[in-house]
Amino acid sequence: MRNLKLNLKKLIALGGVTLVLVTTSGCSKKADCNIDTYHAHEYINSSGYTRYIDKEYLEYEGYQRQEKAINLSEKDKELYKFLDKRNLLRIDDNIDTIIETQEANQNFTEYRYAYTYLQPIPIIHHTGKTSHVSFIFVPHTHYSWTRDANHSRLTGETRECTYEYTSYKIEKDEHGKYVLIPSPEHKNIIATKDEFPYIKEDYYKVINLTDSCDASYEDMETDDPEHIEEETVTEDNSLSLTN
Repeated sequence: MRNLKLNLKKLIALGGVTLVLVTTSGCSKKADCNIDTYHAHEYINSSGYTRYIDKEYLEYEGYQRQEKAINLSEKDKELYKFLDKRNLLRIDDNIDTIIETQEANQNFTEYRYAYTYLQPIPIIHHTGKTSHVSFIFVPHTHYSWTRDANHSRLTGETRECTYEYTSYKIEKDEHGKYVLIPSPEHKNIIATKDEFPYIKEDYYKVINLTDSCDASYEDMETDDPEHIEEETVTEDNSLSLTN
């Protein structure tokens, strides 16, 4: 991370006002370490995922450094730099968290709902040198999906959804460089870990079983409280401004 630099000339130009700016950055704080050999420390984030990174920062990209470390050989350096660059996690280091996530990711039903909001359309009126603006509000209806079977604006359409997972393996190309190869989408990370031993944190997505495609959300998954019901649109929805 970049350190914040103070421009002294600008401070002087402020007329004697003294500014004290304090910045903190987890990435800039190093931890004490007495390990002399090449190694990687365990880092854990708030979701419970673990990475081994050859850094000594207290906090690194949302992961907190732990005292536990593993020794690495010189030939491991290139691989671990690649893992760091691609934000990869070893499945074997995260078995419990992955199993817990997969068990929670059960199939579910979604319900399509409609919502209407008022889009203001300006109309400019000119009378001599005077002009004023009025607005008409045109209702626009959009659609999205919710898991709430009691949503107030359901359309009657439903779809069944499931989760699919992607893991990765690492190989070297003809130039001796590491390349990342994704697995086919599958249903069980643990079952495929011998061939594809790595994941990223976003290793699963929702699949629309009804239409056999990714579960896209036309606007948003949850209702926006700023949307206005269609029945509230009246002739009173106008605004006049005089310049």
